[in-house]
Amino acid sequence: MPSAAVTRPARPGFTLIELLVVITIILLISGLFLSLSPGDGGGLPAAQRVVSTSLRTVRAMALMNRGNVGAGIPFNPRYRLLILNDPADLDGHLRTVVVAVGSVSAADAGATDPNTIATTDTRYKWLAPEDPVRLPQGVYFVPPASDSTTTVNLPPGWGAGANTRRSIIGDLADSPGASSLDVSAGPPRMTFAALNQPTPLSGMTAAMGGRTWYYVEIQPSGQSGHLGRVMLVLATGALRPGSGSGAVLDVANESQFSAVALRPSGEVSLTTGPEEMDTDLLKK
Repeated sequence: MPSAAVTRPARPGFTLIELLVVITIILLISGLFLSLSPGDGGGLPAAQRVVSTSLRTVRAMALMNRGNVGAGIPFNPRYRLLILNDPADLDGHLRTVVVAVGSVSAADAGATDPNTIATTDTRYKWLAPEDPVRLPQGVYFVPPASDSTTTVNLPPGWGAGANTRRSIIGDLADSPGASSLDVSAGPPRMTFAALNQPTPLSGMTAAMGGRTWYYVEIQPSGQSGHLGRVMLVLATGALRPGSGSGAVLDVANESQFSAVALRPSGEVSLTTGPEEMDTDLLKK
């Protein structure tokens, strides 16, 4: 008699979509480490790769709903790319970027709805999943025109127009917390220490490495978290001490600019075209 068919139990595994997402995040993070080591050369093209790959990594984390609370479900998660704004550190100022992830767990929230807890609440925790990286030597993030910590000296014969080729980071679509530790407007900035253990912002003191950073936020949907345009402008130049506690960025040449744009959809694009960087949309 023919033998009875053997029924094999179903094996657990990833769905196709989950597998593709996992592969994507692995490739993004691999690219970050293979081509973005601190202090690498490569000029503006390498700097664009640092920023664009970092933004794409943030977006992949957001789409995967990665939190900082282990196996628990993250509530009110925030996914950000930070750019150092600390003139006291001339080597890292406007060159250092780091990914920051924040969320709150149901256990920490207690009886409070975790989705209502502000980013500056001590129950809300932040961490840096990976170490900070730096743009290549001689390449800097050009701060927004409203920045008061760094004076930008343009080269002789500047013809692109006043206040053009300055970065723009639009206000956040919501207000994450009413505190100087996390400011959602003008442009968004926060106090942060690149710690790999979940820590409240109030615990990220200067002694722990806490400093001021500009930030770009991507929503869990993968879309930009900003109301206005986000354009991160980069330039070759030299940084030197300024008056008081500020710094001075001497831009090398009018042709030595590039930019990374975060579109409302969350897509990232790169440009070196003056026709885009010189537009009125980059005056602020």
